[in-house]
Amino acid sequence: MTIADPAAAKTALRIFLRNQRKELARQHPEADWMIAEAARGPLAKLFPEPSGKVAALYHGLGAEISPLILAGHMHEAGWTLALPAVEDAEAARMVFRAWTPGEPLVHDAIGLRGPAPEQPALQPDLVIAPLLAFQRDGLRLGQGGGYYDRALEALRARKPVVVIGLAYSGQQVENLPTEPHDQRLDAILTEKEYIAVNDMSR
Repeated sequence: MTIADPAAAKTALRIFLRNQRKELARQHPEADWMIAEAARGPLAKLFPEPSGKVAALYHGLGAEISPLILAGHMHEAGWTLALPAVEDAEAARMVFRAWTPGEPLVHDAIGLRGPAPEQPALQPDLVIAPLLAFQRDGLRLGQGGGYYDRALEALRARKPVVVIGLAYSGQQVENLPTEPHDQRLDAILTEKEYIAVNDMSR
């Protein structure tokens, strides 16, 4: 099915999906812990020697699944961690700055919390991304700012990177509207399963 105006369709869909995600968060308060445990196997297969590798996570907001427990596990396993920070709101430019669990966060160019500007920008080997909805083929619907799409496009132009979306299983949908700039996920991790879209074994 072809959608005449995918941008407008996404905007309308996001209103429903934000409310749906709030309800899923209420129903599954243990999802962040379950996902952190479920991630161990897939990450060990994708990155058997994580020491020296960089993983970008995110600071969960509202009903987003928090990757904080997962970040702690990864830090203990030897990963170098990073969090996103928007440097230029008008250009929708987002970078991934070095971060260690427990370090204080500051507000970035759009008011979201991220590492301080003096923290170095890193080039992740793995990006753990939030989302509003996903398809099993890797299509992701985000909040609408385009920050992840631009950042992932730039990153993928420089180096191989694995991009995994964190989601409640109830966020799976079909027939998402798409635009040419949309960056797809390599895998999705929910409280119920790990969905491998691309074979990223190393």
